[in-house]
Amino acid sequence: MIGLVLVLATWVAGSVAGSFGAVHASGRPLFAIGRAHADYAPVLEGKDPIFILLLGGDARTGETLERSRADSIHILGINPDAGRATLFGIPRDSQVTLASGRTDRINAAMGEGGPQAQVETVERLTGIRFDYYLLTGFDEMIAAVNDVGGIKIEIPYTFQGYNQTFQAGPDKLDGRSALEFARVRKSLSSGDFARSMNQGRIMLAALETFQSSYRKDASALFRWLGAGMRNVDTDLSLDELLTLGFTAASVKPKRVTNLVAMGSTDTINGQSIVQLSSENQGLWKDLAADGYISKKDVPAAAQPGG
Repeated sequence: MIGLVLVLATWVAGSVAGSFGAVHASGRPLFAIGRAHADYAPVLEGKDPIFILLLGGDARTGETLERSRADSIHILGINPDAGRATLFGIPRDSQVTLASGRTDRINAAMGEGGPQAQVETVERLTGIRFDYYLLTGFDEMIAAVNDVGGIKIEIPYTFQGYNQTFQAGPDKLDGRSALEFARVRKSLSSGDFARSMNQGRIMLAALETFQSSYRKDASALFRWLGAGMRNVDTDLSLDELLTLGFTAASVKPKRVTNLVAMGSTDTINGQSIVQLSSENQGLWKDLAADGYISKKDVPAAAQPGG
């Protein structure tokens, strides 16, 4: 599972200086961005919310990212007019009805039918119609974070990772540490729920790191844009890509709500799963209405600790 970067704006916009479809050492672009519906062109200005499905595939080097399991699944809702956004994580082990019609863990949808099947699956579950999807992978996240010199983060509690201990308090993570922070589950008391919450924290930390760097030195923008020179595989127009990117990056981190779908864990045929709560339906309806959920309206259970 991978923490996707909310600052898709800065990396996406960097494609203006390079060519679409360029690749990283993994043999894949850092990001793939596409329309959720081929026959639908979203409006990126005004009061209408924008919805992007953020996906982190678990493909290793040489494997097809678009047909890997979606190891990280987040809904990003943006209300450009209000300058507000919400990151809504869905645990990868959530047991749902897939686009194919069969029941399985939600992250199996992309392996069956690619990003479009994952979009359809989440749309059926939440009632939210997506405008775009953004897909990246393990190696791609490491490269993106390293390209911008790491990200600063406030770690909410101390926990043990796979190769390091993450101490509560401020820290700066390089690409591998950021990936590890976003992947850990077993040492967290809330398991898959806390992991999804931490993935949201990584995204917000990236956004805050960029905005902080830009406030101190406007030339920092070029470093972040440079990281995008080889990052995007897309069929979006340059104008649409840039508008989408800068819209996302203009939102202040304090005006972004980070939460995770509520539920409980279970085991079916020896396989660990998450049974999602019906309480999520009200939150998804709230998000669908205007692209964000006010922090005061988020139940404590939807913001799990470690």
